[in-house]
Amino acid sequence: MSVNQPDSWHGDQYDAEAQRLYEVGDYDQALDLLKHALSQYPDSTELLVSMGYTRLAREEYIFAREAFRRALQIEGEHEEALAGIGDAMLKLGDRAGAFRVFDRLVELGFDRDIEIMICVGRSLLRENLLKRAERFFRLAQEADPQSPDAALDLAFTFYRGGDLESALFWSREAAKLDPNFLGARALYGNVLYERGDFRGALEQLETIQAPNVGDPAVAWRIIELKRRLHGLDPDSAELQPYLSVLEELTADPSPEDRILAEIEAESAGRMGRPSLTQLDLFGRPPEASMEVHHRVRVSNGTIYEGDWEAIVCEMKSQSDRSTLSVADFMRFEASRLHALTGMTVSWETAQAFIEDSARVGALAIEC
Repeated sequence: MSVNQPDSWHGDQYDAEAQRLYEVGDYDQALDLLKHALSQYPDSTELLVSMGYTRLAREEYIFAREAFRRALQIEGEHEEALAGIGDAMLKLGDRAGAFRVFDRLVELGFDRDIEIMICVGRSLLRENLLKRAERFFRLAQEADPQSPDAALDLAFTFYRGGDLESALFWSREAAKLDPNFLGARALYGNVLYERGDFRGALEQLETIQAPNVGDPAVAWRIIELKRRLHGLDPDSAELQPYLSVLEELTADPSPEDRILAEIEAESAGRMGRPSLTQLDLFGRPPEASMEVHHRVRVSNGTIYEGDWEAIVCEMKSQSDRSTLSVADFMRFEASRLHALTGMTVSWETAQAFIEDSARVGALAIEC
């Protein structure tokens, strides 16, 4: 993709345009623009930092780390570069190195910079490092006690760890600090629901107008609570806006999307998950059974046992979405977990669904 911006632009003009492209999700165009800009301004710290974050968004973690490293060679205490290289190091498995970088930010006095503390906390939360994430979110909250973002991030952290009381406190605090903060209302309502306060949950969730519902879990829960508490029929006009949203958010993938999903699943199998045929090539003991037994523990302590498919079926049957098909249940839960964590959860197979759910902290695979 060619970049047609004038060569007479200053570095900050390139950087501003790259950030605009980044914010609308056009990472390819942002990358091309930054490459062009850096050919003219190779020692621009800001352009290198923007390059690093664009590479992170494209999941090109080695290139991201290199961009941040170059920025830090020029400006060794640049806070955004330090936060970025720490995130890249986490993605590449260098947790000890990332922790040192994050601690360095605190030593440099950036613990009073709420945006940097939230950035670091979210990097840690994405890797399910809950205690460390909590530390940085608390620093953010101490830097600005009126920040609804810091309060909600604390709520998410406690929710992920199964501490509903703390999640309730901080999600309520976030909603109080900003009554129009829909993310806070959604989590606050969800926590109330899980604690059995259905009326309180609906009071929070129905403040989110149907056009603003971006999470199928929220739409489903509003529908369920309105039917349960108000005795509405499934085809009630009051439910139609949320039913429409739910249908839109959980629409079946197009044939093209299905083909891409199959290709990705096959690729994942070749690269990381041996198939039965591949295992047979290495030799399978004659007495080995083709049926593998697994044990999974979810956040409320419930244990499920069996093969992957049996575990998902049992999880579905004990959920409030037992009427869905297994495929729709996995797709629904994958969407909900993505909304909560920002991390993608596969739903094409039971094994991929459970392993990805474990990766984002929703459950633990014990065997």
